[in-house]
Amino acid sequence: MSSSFFILVGSFTPFISTLSFTTFPTPSLSLVSQAASGTSPSWLLSNPQNSSIFYATDETEDGSLHSLVVDPVTGKVTPVASISTQGGSPTHINFVGNGTGLGVANYGGGSAFFTTLQEDGLQFGEGQLVKFDQVQSSNAHQIVDDGTQVLVPDLGADRVWRLGQLGSDQWSIQGSIPQQSGSGPRHLVVDDGSIYTLHEHANTLTQQTAASSFADGQPAEVANISIIPSDTPSGSTLFAGEVLMASTPTPLIYASNRDDPSTAGDAIAIFETNPLTKVAEVRTGLNHLRGVAFVGDDNAYLIAGGMKGGGIKVYERVSAELGYLKEVASLPAGVIEQPSSFIWV
Repeated sequence: MSSSFFILVGSFTPFISTLSFTTFPTPSLSLVSQAASGTSPSWLLSNPQNSSIFYATDETEDGSLHSLVVDPVTGKVTPVASISTQGGSPTHINFVGNGTGLGVANYGGGSAFFTTLQEDGLQFGEGQLVKFDQVQSSNAHQIVDDGTQVLVPDLGADRVWRLGQLGSDQWSIQGSIPQQSGSGPRHLVVDDGSIYTLHEHANTLTQQTAASSFADGQPAEVANISIIPSDTPSGSTLFAGEVLMASTPTPLIYASNRDDPSTAGDAIAIFETNPLTKVAEVRTGLNHLRGVAFVGDDNAYLIAGGMKGGGIKVYERVSAELGYLKEVASLPAGVIEQPSSFIWV
């Protein structure tokens, strides 16, 4: 891995920021530049085929999706194209259809927007909207293509929608996976026959058997574990934020919480799988910990940002004996306002 690379930061301000992260000899994090991108480029997604290309939501009432390029030498970001997501507050982007298109979760109004990509990876094709209007209070929050279906956690409807392209190039609802009432499924990861779902309102991580096709019936719940730190005062109002999974050197799941009243800031809960077991809680000193992501080859580092304080911190993923996460670099609060997502290039 290179001794330095760029990290792009999405936010609830009009700017996308470029950071330089140096890993050797002494890890350090510094601001390189900022570029305007709409009103609220809250979620970023990199293009795995071309690291100079990435995408950003504009999380406003009239949502949009943007394509951008980053100069690999200077870190300068340049907007290229945009398309309406046909829904409000687009909160997440992901690749779908074997990487041929993008899916966007529209939180406002509850819908998923899909668009194909042109060969250059920058221009958008025609869009398609799938509405979740079968239920009230739909708030779609994420798009996950597991290779057989697209899963959409719906925080408002307490279910995970299952979408497919059965016999057509159009996406359609093929069913849903009910979740505990009031739990607020926010984000999920799929691995080794299981769906791991983070619930914003219940502050839990659940494990369900993953139905691999639409004929496989409803997944069964295997585990349901709180992510609230053991030393958080009883009755505190917390909101789960992000869930990540690293497969190497051993499978681990990282789940973050927001708005913990502890003076030590919000925490990241760490789980082993098979069986799902919470093995650690790492206090971050960050407030309203929303954006969490892996950066570096082999997910060597984890970066986290406090939207309401604490700045941005980078952790090296280390062994259980060393505490799982070791802080190695940081950026003070106020350098980047309201950081919400991260990608590395």
